[in-house]
Amino acid sequence: TRETVDVGVAYGSDVELVREILIDIAKNHEKVLKIPDPTVLFMDFADSSLNFRLAFSLNNSFEARFVKSDLRFAIDKAFRDKNVTIPFPQRDVHFYPTTQLEKQPKKTEEKSKEIRKEE
Repeated sequence: TRETVDVGVAYGSDVELVREILIDIAKNHEKVLKIPDPTVLFMDFADSSLNFRLAFSLNNSFEARFVKSDLRFAIDKAFRDKNVTIPFPQRDVHFYPTTQLEKQPKKTEEKSKEIRKEE
């Protein structure tokens, strides 16, 4: 069966190094078939990461989840060793004091009153 493992890396990562690491890891796993060769696809420029897909073949689909787990452990270790960062989504959240929010409707009410007076 053809299986895949997806992984994202930080923007600015050496994408050729990422490809090399992923291919080496797959080729060195005893249960990953040598023919067809494992391949790496650069899938997307995402919000927080550059996304890759490692595709490989197995003889036994019942072992897929175990092989994928092995590959993920190996990918994490190799990325740490080569200083390739697996990012996590980051968001900026802005909190405003409630006193500012309470003041805004009053200003709107005052403007509405002023408009009515002018009419």
